[in-house]
Amino acid sequence: MKVVIVGNGPASASAVEAFRQVDRDSELIVLSDEEHPTYAPNCMENVIRDDILPEALFYKGGERFYETHRVDFRPKKEVVRIDNKRKVVITKDGEEISYDRCLLSAGAYAFVPPIDGVELKGVTTAKTLDDARQIREWITSGRVKRAVIVGAGPIGIEDAETLHHLGVDVSVVEIFDRVLPRMLDQEMGKIYGETLQRETGIKVYLEHQVVAFHGNEWVEAVEIKPRGSDKGFFIETDMVIVSTGVRPRTYLVEGTDIEIHMDKKLNRPIGGILVNEHQQTSDPDVFAAGDIASGIDVWGNHRWIALFPPAQQAGYVAGFNLAGKNVKNPGLVDYNAVKTRSVTAGSGGLFEDAEEEFFVESGNYLIKVFLLEGRVRGYQFVGVPKNPKLNPQNRILKVLNGKIRSWEEKVLADRGFGLEASGVIFHCFLKLHRELKEHTRDAIENMLIRALANPALDQPLYL
Repeated sequence: MKVVIVGNGPASASAVEAFRQVDRDSELIVLSDEEHPTYAPNCMENVIRDDILPEALFYKGGERFYETHRVDFRPKKEVVRIDNKRKVVITKDGEEISYDRCLLSAGAYAFVPPIDGVELKGVTTAKTLDDARQIREWITSGRVKRAVIVGAGPIGIEDAETLHHLGVDVSVVEIFDRVLPRMLDQEMGKIYGETLQRETGIKVYLEHQVVAFHGNEWVEAVEIKPRGSDKGFFIETDMVIVSTGVRPRTYLVEGTDIEIHMDKKLNRPIGGILVNEHQQTSDPDVFAAGDIASGIDVWGNHRWIALFPPAQQAGYVAGFNLAGKNVKNPGLVDYNAVKTRSVTAGSGGLFEDAEEEFFVESGNYLIKVFLLEGRVRGYQFVGVPKNPKLNPQNRILKVLNGKIRSWEEKVLADRGFGLEASGVIFHCFLKLHRELKEHTRDAIENMLIRALANPALDQPLYL
């Protein structure tokens, strides 16, 4: 059997591991539009800071991963479409590669709105490893002293804080009324945003839209205006990072009968390639996993969830089934946390249809839990950590020797209780779909959440 995997991200790597657990002999080809081995896509801000080791960035082991799993890895081989009737994938240079079974795991691409001046040098995204390395080079060379981030989602906020701590004057422009608008509701988003600005001095322009980028070859200013107003103004800048979301690479199946996740009433796409609980598309020999696909969540609904953990989970399921097994995905859950150091935030699950919510506040830690029919439907958290501490081992500090004088006040090593608490709520109540009973609710309200995840500490809560 000949299996072709399109894409080289977390879903692809997980699929390779699962496939080789079952099938050691079939031909396995991985096609990637990038030149790098599989890397952690959620660590691009670490690459910009230069505080991640290669073994952590290339978390599957680099080139050895393909040797160990007997993979024909073909980097810089971009696939532009699939012809599932002829069972071939077609590359950008016109090559046709046949398959018996195929996995589409090409992920999502950074969406860049058609803003005037977007083609100027210095306007970039921060989605890929090459993006992150380019941004770091511009900063360490001294070219970038001011930056504008367009979009206050997780990547935009992480990049904003990273650049700020590297001595860059940062402004963030967001069209919605709060930062992290898809992760946090208005109340939690306001708390997070106000804390971030107070702790870092990052300027955030909420309910503003970008009109144009201006400059002579290299970007020099961003023109913005308040939403609903005609009166704009300019922010001088040396670099722009466009962080306005991602889109699934569904163009790979254009012209085929492979189904895409559609809003049937409005007849428009609302997600990725549609898959069943086996990660199988409407073509039984074509599978899809990761950011390119809309899979089934823990509540049985099709949803497009473009996050690292669900991509890995779906990749394993797809890999086993590519090898002939009959494995079902137990259900995807969106779990996301912002890895900022001045204030943490995160969320999981759904919020809009909740029947009840309760809010827990303890010191600097805030957790909001959303309930539907007595079960946890979703949650949000904000945590303000303490104890600022400089990391003397940070390599980029040596490059910028003496140029930054306020790190000890601004860089916070402790990421806060919130991340750990969030992980417990996610695993206990969303992934395992456990009912929220009186004693577990008491545990959350008394900030004993960590005990719920530790069998040694579970017992006292149940007495």
